[in-house]
Amino acid sequence: MYKKKLFRLALTSLLATTALTASGAVDEDFMRNVEDTFKSADAAIGIKDAKTATADAKELEKLFKEVADHYVKKGDAEDGVKMSQKSIDLSARIVTTVAAKDFDSAAAASAELGRTCKACHNVYKQD
Repeated sequence: MYKKKLFRLALTSLLATTALTASGAVDEDFMRNVEDTFKSADAAIGIKDAKTATADAKELEKLFKEVADHYVKKGDAEDGVKMSQKSIDLSARIVTTVAAKDFDSAAAASAELGRTCKACHNVYKQD
């Protein structure tokens, strides 16, 4: 009984956090979530865990859409919009290559995604 209540509490907290992130700003915590999700996806690709890699890559697509929206709203951030769109496309490529059991191509897309993230961070560093 106690475990069920604890599980429900944890699940409710997770859903609330996810809802806040979805409606919140692209800030340091948001970007840390992106980084953690990317690391998880990359590791899952490395061990050929299709389920985790797919779930994480789909989550990355959603997160990078929020980043793209952030740069569109910010204005005068054309590079940020382009890099965000590239990140969305690479995340989608991970989903399709993992579905095809092509983990080498998924790893290549993940590596390119990591480079794209780094390039964006070099241009748009958080203060």
